[in-house]
Amino acid sequence: MNLVSTSLHQIDHALNEIGEITIQDQSQDLMNYTTRLIHEITTSTNRRQFQFRSDTTEVRTALNKFLTDDFQAGAEINAKRLLEVEIEAQQRIAHLDVTIQKGSLFQALLHNNESKTIILSKADHNKFLDDEDFTLKNGLPWEKRIFKAFLVKFNANDIPLEIFVYDTTSRMARYWWDDYLELKETYTDSHNTKTSLDILDRKVLTKIKKDYPADHTILRNSTIGYYRNKVEFALEEYIDEILRNYTPINEDLPINDIIAKAADLPEKWHFDSRFNIQKDEIQKRKVNRIPLNDKVDLVLKDYIENLSNMIKSEKDAEGIKYIKIRTDAGYDRFEKQNTPE
Repeated sequence: MNLVSTSLHQIDHALNEIGEITIQDQSQDLMNYTTRLIHEITTSTNRRQFQFRSDTTEVRTALNKFLTDDFQAGAEINAKRLLEVEIEAQQRIAHLDVTIQKGSLFQALLHNNESKTIILSKADHNKFLDDEDFTLKNGLPWEKRIFKAFLVKFNANDIPLEIFVYDTTSRMARYWWDDYLELKETYTDSHNTKTSLDILDRKVLTKIKKDYPADHTILRNSTIGYYRNKVEFALEEYIDEILRNYTPINEDLPINDIIAKAADLPEKWHFDSRFNIQKDEIQKRKVNRIPLNDKVDLVLKDYIENLSNMIKSEKDAEGIKYIKIRTDAGYDRFEKQNTPE
C-alpha cells in the first residue's frame, strides 16, 4: 500500500484555533508511522465497528474530496469541524471539571490497486528540539502515537467496506464518533452485551465444564461479575482481569488456550470487542444451575462476591464429599450436627 497524501493540524479548542503543520515529504519514516497506525487500529481490541450515518455528512463529504484528488481541501474541512465539535463538547462537560485533551489531527490517504484507506487520528501533540538545527519544532509522537482514530477502507469503486473507530481512553469518547464523525454503530450495545456473554459462556467456559468443573464455576462467576460491575466491556481488560490473572484450581487448566479462544470471538461471532454493557441483557446467562444429585440442584442466581468464602467443597475422613455453604437465612431449615457452642 502506498502513502499518497498526509496532513497534520494542531487543534486548540481553548484558543479556538487550528494550525497546519507542514509535512515536507512523504518519507519512509512517515510511511512506517502510518503503517503502524493501521496495524494498531485494525488489530487492537480497543476498536469498534461503525457505519456512516449518511453519505452527506460533513466528514463523509470531505472524504470524497480525498478520493477525488482534493486532499488538502478535505483535510481542512475535517480540521475545522473537529475544532468546532471539541469547543461544543468542552462547553457541555465544563461543569464536570473535565478537559478534552488537546492534540493534533493527523490525516492520511493510502491506496493500492484494489483499495484505498483513509485514516483520521487525534494524536498527542509534541514539541521537540531538532538535533540538526536546534530549533523547536512540532511533530507526531513516535511512541505514544494516538488517543483516538478513525479508519475507513474503500474498494476500487470508492464504496466503503469497513469502518473502525479506535480509542485508548478508558471510555470511548462519544463526541469523536457521534458528534464529529457522525457515525452509527454496526452492532448495538444490547446486541454486543447479549451476544458476547452468550458466546463466552457457550464457546469458552462451557468447554472446560466437564474436565475442570471447579475452575468453570469460578471463571463463570467472575465473568458474570465483570458484566455486573463494569460500565463498559473491553475485551483486553476482560482477558487480563478475569483470565490472565486467574490462578487455576486445577494446574492442568489450559488457560492460554482459553485466552486465545476468547480473543478470537468478536470477529468470528460478530460483536464488538468494546461496548457499553446493557445490564438488562445479562439476565438470561446470570443463573448457573449445578446438579448435586438426582434430587438436589445448587442454583447460583447471580454473581457472588468472594465465592470461595461462601461455598466450599469438603471431604471427611471417610472420603464422603460435601458442599458447605455459609448462610444465616438457611441455617435453621436443616438438621444440625453436634457442634461446640
